[in-house]
Amino acid sequence: MNLLIRAELIKARASRTTRALVAVAPLFCALWACVPALTPAPSDAVRVANVYHMAQQAYVFTMIIGILGMCGEFRHRTITWSFLVSPRRDRVVLSKLAAYGLVGLAASVLSALATLATGAALLSLRGHPALTSHVPQVLTGAVLSSTLYALLGVALGALIRHQAGAIVLAALLFMYGDGFLSWLVPDVFRWLPTGAARALGGMPLDLLPAWGGGLLFAGYIAVTVLAARLITLRRDIT
Repeated sequence: MNLLIRAELIKARASRTTRALVAVAPLFCALWACVPALTPAPSDAVRVANVYHMAQQAYVFTMIIGILGMCGEFRHRTITWSFLVSPRRDRVVLSKLAAYGLVGLAASVLSALATLATGAALLSLRGHPALTSHVPQVLTGAVLSSTLYALLGVALGALIRHQAGAIVLAALLFMYGDGFLSWLVPDVFRWLPTGAARALGGMPLDLLPAWGGGLLFAGYIAVTVLAARLITLRRDIT
């Protein structure tokens, strides 16, 4: 497993797309942090929390990184060699989960640091407190939730295998689908993947506790991996 994980990390480092996504994610979060820092808020505490919650916006990039890490092999037919090296397909998927989880963690940490630097600078310039006692929890939750999205991306890639299809489906589900469903049935949002991720990030909504959101999100990943194992990974890849 260690050799497989190292091989996956080498593949990730060699991918220009993956490197670009890791680089762009912090810039994206920093730009988002400008919005609540420059707009009115009920109180300074709410303003500060809203600014640093923007670190969670890295999820878009970490999820795509995970999808590309899995689906890219099917697209370029290199998955055949991966399965020849390790005929037990479960190990290949687990190694990708571990490797792209680490890549997602790196992107999430960089995004949190960029959000912290940008947010603190803007808040200070506008005469607002730059930090509160809740900031470490908010940023830690943002890092964890964005990292889990990378794992979810790998799981979706293993289940769907088609790169464009997996990205489009993920975008529809997690950017619009969850929101639309919660609009129809408001009480269900806390149980959806997006609600679980936001709970882990400590967003001040009517959500599960942070630990509950983390466990629920991990459950979604586990179910997706299991579905991929039972449905997709048993199929012929040629």
